Amino acid sequence: MKIFVSKLMESSESLCIQAFEMSWKIIFALSNTQLIFWPNLKAFIQLVFDPEILVTTAKFKSEAYSKIKEIMFQMIELSSTKTGIFNVLVSHCCQSWLFPPFGETATVENAFSNAGNYIELLIEACLFGTIFRRDQRLIQEVYAFVENLGDQCAANAVTESKNRDDHYVRVCAIKFICLLDESNMQHKKFIGDFVMKLLDKGELMSKSKVRYYVNSLQHRIENRLWQTLLVLFPKLDEDLLSRIVDRILQAGHNNNQASVKYLIEWNIILILHKFPHYLEKFWNCFNYDEDQFKTSICTFLAVLSHFDIILQNKSEKISALKKALIVVLQWCFHHNFSIRLYALIALKKIWGMCKESHVNDFDTLTSVIECSLNQVELMHGTGNAKKNWQRIQKHFFFEHFHPLKDYCLETIFYTLPRLSETPEEEWIPLSKFTAFRDIPLSSTFPSCHSRITLLDLKPNDWTQQDIGLNLAEPSNERRWMNVQKKIIPCKASAPDLDLELIFQDRATKLGKSNRKLIVVASLIDKPTNLGGLCRTCEIFGVSALTVSNLHYINDKQFQHLSVSAEQWLSVIEVKPFQLIEYLEQKKTEGYSIIGVEQTAKSCNLMKYCFPEKSLLLLGNEHEGIPANIIQHLDTCVEIPQQGVIRSLNVHVSGALLIWEYTRQQMMKEKE
Repeated sequence: MKIFVSKLMESSESLCIQAFEMSWKIIFALSNTQLIFWPNLKAFIQLVFDPEILVTTAKFKSEAYSKIKEIMFQMIELSSTKTGIFNVLVSHCCQSWLFPPFGETATVENAFSNAGNYIELLIEACLFGTIFRRDQRLIQEVYAFVENLGDQCAANAVTESKNRDDHYVRVCAIKFICLLDESNMQHKKFIGDFVMKLLDKGELMSKSKVRYYVNSLQHRIENRLWQTLLVLFPKLDEDLLSRIVDRILQAGHNNNQASVKYLIEWNIILILHKFPHYLEKFWNCFNYDEDQFKTSICTFLAVLSHFDIILQNKSEKISALKKALIVVLQWCFHHNFSIRLYALIALKKIWGMCKESHVNDFDTLTSVIECSLNQVELMHGTGNAKKNWQRIQKHFFFEHFHPLKDYCLETIFYTLPRLSETPEEEWIPLSKFTAFRDIPLSSTFPSCHSRITLLDLKPNDWTQQDIGLNLAEPSNERRWMNVQKKIIPCKASAPDLDLELIFQDRATKLGKSNRKLIVVASLIDKPTNLGGLCRTCEIFGVSALTVSNLHYINDKQFQHLSVSAEQWLSVIEVKPFQLIEYLEQKKTEGYSIIGVEQTAKSCNLMKYCFPEKSLLLLGNEHEGIPANIIQHLDTCVEIPQQGVIRSLNVHVSGALLIWEYTRQQMMKEKE
């Protein structure tokens, strides 16, 4: 059939399109039949994505070209629920585009032209990876465990590995990129188009209204995007960089997550090291209106902490040091503590370089700078200011990381994600690059670093704080107590009263019952669930509701469901990393900590008797309650079920337990 289709493509295109459609429908119908699905899928891909067919359809941009792209995107979408499909597609395409089968009529140049014509496939491959549900992730972990056993496991000896791990999609695409030759004009043009489309996608995502939180899908995609740009960096010439350097610097002004910031900073450092004349553009990044970049100035100050690397190829080092010192000094006096902290790190590095280079133009400032740095180092007290200075100096990006010596696949895809505390499923160890043999590993691209400094490090407790937060030390060191509180004016309230007491007082004045029940919803992400819970809590007189961020109460979806309940209920911000400390504090106040979760030792809700002082902890919509938090609970309660579905919606579960608590307390009051 492959031979017939290739010959009929120009004369009977509509017939070929029908063949593609019918074939894809058959393959799709077989997707739940494991034994025959995979060999048929492979045969289908070899037919539709044959290099000669792709070249012919792309040449005329015909309907067949559009149909193939449509099928391609449908396969990628199906891969999000059935792992392994995209693996087969991208592996076949990358192999046939770089190394067309012997005897094919398509030349190597024609075969590679498909990479440009179907560039979206490679972009999607570099950014591919879904966020699995807990049950799906368990299956993936079992697959990975069995595969890693190697020949010790009989299953691996009998059955050939199908490389259905989602990581292999990205591994294949990255190895394809590493094999590109920038001296080849066809490869060079593809690299330019590929980089431009990646940056377009990044800018589109930054303007998106999708919620951008830590470890969200958007965060992970942006992380993968900048990892890919890092891999491409050695292949970028000055002409291409001149067209994209402003866009890369502009990305530093966005409100990025910490792991994305490290990658952007690394890209900027490499650009300035290779082409130091772009320093003028870099200095302009410090001249924006303060309100526009107060959330990102730390990104550019962090780049200056590696100024010794940047100046290696610059002839006029003295003038650059003078400029850097002038820029950094002004930020050492900023009102924001985070910015001052990053400025001091940069100042320490640059001032040390000035002394080594014997820069004498700042003799009048020498005593001031030396005194300031000494004062920071010898800071007295045990508050957060001193701790944060010690933590940031010990952070891997400032103390151990070397932008040149650590440049390799292992650092980009495994070490840096691990140290920046992205989820473990985002770490791609070097072993996966070597285990995937469909595409050879480039001999010219560094794969692993000889330095073990980074490999031996563990993530520390400092995360880049450049979102405008003030880290100045509070009077109380307990982090859960130093939280933003939602204050609503009330005539009867005093400013120094506990927020829970203020709302209890208001409820008493209105003649409402106020229970000694706290509902902790800090693990819940969706505003709709939080809005519904807020309404339920207010109706049944819950004393306080905690959320991970008080910004939720301004969300339209939250307000639509809460119907102003947040104005009559104590809503407190307790971030997920503060939860354990918050729970332990409530234990000391006499609260019983109750988790709503299905565990081996869960108590049936119908048999559980709620203490008067109860704290109800609700789990995340997808992940439930993390294992490390379950250890801090007094008990877990589960709702008896009769159906097939595994669990209820978290708002519904919370409402059932809140009502059961209220019912029991009302019965006790009647007695």
